[in-house]
Amino acid sequence: MLAKFIDNAREDSLTAAVFSHLLHLPCEVFWQILSQACYTKSLPENPGEPQIIHPWPKWNPDGTETNNTYVEPDVFICFASFDLIIEAKRGDNDMQDPKQWKRELIAYTNEYGKDKREVRMLALGGIHSEKENDEKLPPFKSFDCTVHKCRWSTVLLECQRLKIKYDEKNKTNPTSRASADVRILDDLIALFATHGFVVLR
Repeated sequence: MLAKFIDNAREDSLTAAVFSHLLHLPCEVFWQILSQACYTKSLPENPGEPQIIHPWPKWNPDGTETNNTYVEPDVFICFASFDLIIEAKRGDNDMQDPKQWKRELIAYTNEYGKDKREVRMLALGGIHSEKENDEKLPPFKSFDCTVHKCRWSTVLLECQRLKIKYDEKNKTNPTSRASADVRILDDLIALFATHGFVVLR
C-alpha cells in the first residue's frame, strides 16, 4: 500500500514495509501494537478507524525558517478524535531531532490549522535511551503536541507477542480472522529480519 510512495527505497523501505502490513490488521490490533510499543502509556486506548492515511505528505513550510520547498513527515494518519504525525528514523538510536518535530508541527498547522483538532506525534526509531518520556512541543498557534516515543525493535517485539497469543488461541478456537492476522504478523516479523532486526525466539 505504501510502497508506491517510496522515493528513496533504502531510507523508506522499512517504513513502507512495516506500515503497509500493520494497516492490513484490524484497527484495534494495529493500534495495540503501536501503543504497546511506546515507552509511555498515555496514548488513547482505541482511536477508531483511520479516516486519512497519507504517507510522506509534502506540507507547506511557511514559518519553519529552514525548509524552503516542503516539510515531509513519514506518515500522517487522521483518526476520528485526533491526528497523528509519525516521524520514523531508519536506525534505533540517536537520530530524532526535536527541531524537526517543531517544523512538522508548524507545517501541520499550515495544512490543518483551521480544523483545530488534537494532534500527536510518534517518534519511531532514533531514540536516545530506553527510558524515554513523552515530550511536549512548545505550543504553536494554540496547538499543543505530545511526542510519544518507541523503537522499531519494540514494535517487532509486540508483533511477536501478539503472534504467540494468536497461535495459542488458534490451537483451541481456530478462526479465519485470527489465521489471517497470524499470516500478516509472520510477514511483518520476516520484514523486520530482512531489514536487520534480530527476531527473538
